[in-house]
Amino acid sequence: MPKRKFQIYLAGPIHGCNDAQIRLWRDSVKRKYGNQCEFLDPSENLLNQDASPAEVVEADIRAIESADGVLVNMWRESIGAALGVVHAHRRGQPVVVSDPNYLQNRILTFYADAVTETPLKGVKALLDLLGAESNWSVLKSGQRQEPFNRHTLMAAIQGACRDARRDDVVMPRLVLPEVMERLRRSERRMRRQLTTATIDETVTEVLSEIEADPVHGEMAVGILDAWRRRVTDSHSPRAPFGDSIPHAYAQAGVAESEVEYGAEHRPRETNVPVSCGGKSHATIWGKTVKRLDDIPSPDAREILRSIASVPGITAINLGRFGHKESRNAGGAMVVVAPTPYVIEGKLFDRGVKGTMQSFQVRVQSDGAKEGVATAIEKELQKIGRWAG
Repeated sequence: MPKRKFQIYLAGPIHGCNDAQIRLWRDSVKRKYGNQCEFLDPSENLLNQDASPAEVVEADIRAIESADGVLVNMWRESIGAALGVVHAHRRGQPVVVSDPNYLQNRILTFYADAVTETPLKGVKALLDLLGAESNWSVLKSGQRQEPFNRHTLMAAIQGACRDARRDDVVMPRLVLPEVMERLRRSERRMRRQLTTATIDETVTEVLSEIEADPVHGEMAVGILDAWRRRVTDSHSPRAPFGDSIPHAYAQAGVAESEVEYGAEHRPRETNVPVSCGGKSHATIWGKTVKRLDDIPSPDAREILRSIASVPGITAINLGRFGHKESRNAGGAMVVVAPTPYVIEGKLFDRGVKGTMQSFQVRVQSDGAKEGVATAIEKELQKIGRWAG
């Protein structure tokens, strides 16, 4: 069976560049490594002159998300390339920055897994990173195996940061590379095989050290406890996570490969944060809403608690409200939004300022939005609160 080629996204300045600056380095990389890689080239979108800015951005985001890794040739600073780096980082994808003119941009250096002098050396470094992890497998109960998923691990670390109400951009960047390096060196990884317990223990080690670090410790307070809560079921002894997928995840349409490391034994009663996206008093209930219990309406609290119980949700944000749209009080509806990781919702209640409260449900996996929305509908129908 032929070995799968890695897909690499070629990021770099495009706007304000001439044709040679845009294409020559990309063509050089393709000639040198075309037999080992498939390259996703955003400059090819320039051929479609009819595409709107939104269509170009959406195409780039899809390409980055489908790539195994990102190479950035930062021969000059570029806003688009920098945003691509951050998006790739948030998904846990390896990023290598080529810095041929020694710009030494500290932000890009921070987000990079490696920095090289030329794009060709950058591809080599990226292939070394991808090759080291490509054949890893995760051993679960009953000798069942599945491929290691770096994105899944990143999502779990980000989730623990959000649970602890801590930064979920910078902190995961401090954690993930160190975890990956220790997993590569680990004596507990035999013949490219990991157990979920090994992954959990390695993340725990790294978080413990960061929490004790005098420089970064304050940023990390609470994340280790949040990670442990994600791993350990409050009603059962600690066990390697990943042994089974809860029925609730299956109901939500979340594939087993999308379930976070460190999340599979979480109790179904979650602490999903509910907050107001605008002014803290700008809701139909006319008072400060910083958490679910701040909402005076018992009907609304029941609806939002029911929504928050669905697996795969990371936050619920209350948005605009009004009088114009009104249905039977005490109901809600949701629809999948085009915005990544977002499900839009409307809650109908009789508040002192209005009758309709919009909200957004944030999900941990963009590919699971349809399933999560369906699960929310079923939960609300179960308690007689579905308004669709």
